[in-house]
Amino acid sequence: MTIVFNDIGYGRAISAAAGTAFNPEVDQCIARVDGERLLGGVIYQGYTGASIGIHMAGFDPHWASKDMLWVSFHYPFVQLGCKKLFAQVPAYNERALEIDRKLGFKEETRVRDVFPSGDLVVLSMIPDECRWLRIRPRNLAG
Repeated sequence: MTIVFNDIGYGRAISAAAGTAFNPEVDQCIARVDGERLLGGVIYQGYTGASIGIHMAGFDPHWASKDMLWVSFHYPFVQLGCKKLFAQVPAYNERALEIDRKLGFKEETRVRDVFPSGDLVVLSMIPDECRWLRIRPRNLAG
């Protein structure tokens, strides 16, 4: 299994599953693949110099290895130097909210009536609270 950076096809597949669009001119993508099969990945959007947004999608229940999680959080916090990472999730998507909270995101705010079926939940994480930066990657090829 391999971690791949900025593959347009993977970026589009991840963004479609996450309910967003991927623009390779300004967005970044990190994917975990097995051969050519996409297991899951992350899309980064809206970089401001101090923060960036993240969208995640998994196609295999084991896509988020420790190495993948380390890379996914190292990029915004260490490489870009972001002070905050944002995730935006429809309030009705309880599974995504649960996953984000388990990863360490905290609810920042709710924006009412963004979707026909309800609110938008904005979650965030700062580097000091990111436990994934404290692990030591073992095999960045998988």
